[in-house]
Amino acid sequence: MKIRVLHVIDHLGYGGAPFVVKNIVERMAAECVESTVCALRPNPRPLPVDATVITLESGKYSLAAIRSIASLCAEHRIDIVHAHLQKAFISSLLARPRFAARLVLHEHGPIFRGGTGCVYRWFLRRFGSRADAVIANSRAAALAVTQTMGNPDMPITVVPNFIDLERFDPDRYDAHAARESLGLGKDRFVVGFIGRLDQAKGADLLVDAAARLPREKRAWCFYLVGDGPERLRLEERIRRLGLDGIVMLGGLHENPAAVLRAFDVVVVPSRREAFGIAALESMRMRVPVIVSPVGGLPELVRDGETGTVLPRLDAEAIAQAIQRLASDEALRNRLARNAFEHAGRFGGDGAVQQIVEMYQRLTSGT
Repeated sequence: MKIRVLHVIDHLGYGGAPFVVKNIVERMAAECVESTVCALRPNPRPLPVDATVITLESGKYSLAAIRSIASLCAEHRIDIVHAHLQKAFISSLLARPRFAARLVLHEHGPIFRGGTGCVYRWFLRRFGSRADAVIANSRAAALAVTQTMGNPDMPITVVPNFIDLERFDPDRYDAHAARESLGLGKDRFVVGFIGRLDQAKGADLLVDAAARLPREKRAWCFYLVGDGPERLRLEERIRRLGLDGIVMLGGLHENPAAVLRAFDVVVVPSRREAFGIAALESMRMRVPVIVSPVGGLPELVRDGETGTVLPRLDAEAIAQAIQRLASDEALRNRLARNAFEHAGRFGGDGAVQQIVEMYQRLTSGT
């Protein structure tokens, strides 16, 4: 008998958590699991998911979302509610008394302090005991969940994020063609960034690092892929620092694998990061990575072996790491080879099996 799962997520925009949901849903064996995805609010560019997708028109922390989750559980005879991101957590925890399904919370990173998640963390402390299990995508995230909930008995399973290894295959894409498509000359040293343009992802630090690099020695190019609330401020910062033509905001790209092929290195300067899916994608595309020393990034990237972990998170440290890699092609090649092999372990079979086994335990009552 199939296990019927309702994945509840804030929205299905092009971001880390929506891609995780897509990967999980599309990799689940259809004979074992029947998945439905509920997005609490629409997104102008929704990520396509090969499953039944229901999009609500909920406002922020809407009571209507609570009622809708309970109604969907009854209508689709849901066995497991699998919630992703803050609003989905809060709505599902508040709806929990209204449905009989088991509740799984999947932590993707907002649990870390330093952002705007104080309301979220308060709800998790107050109502987290209503969940039946928690998934965290790194050991760092699991520890933060335990500390926030104050419940050492809550079962927390670490399930790393994963990627489509067939899609992220560097041999499928031509580096020269990738650069041409972005308007980048072959003589430029291209530093890439992929992520949401918000304070947490640290794109501003990368712009400041670009201003510290000596321009007379190398034709630098910083290409930032993504969009978000900091875009206008970043554009002003680029102008103020005289970086027009050096730092480019490329907007959203539906296939990051093709874009990554154009980069010489990728920087992940996040102030908060539970896992680092952009780093993993870059590693699999044989692009050397420079990552911040926060959250789950040092778990994913082994400093000096599969990439560079910054000693501290600031613009000067980023600039120094970029200069080091730019001046040492042999080091770049060695890190890229090692990273490619390491990233091959994140193909998803083990992760999906972990989740299915959790569903089976919860529905069988063991």
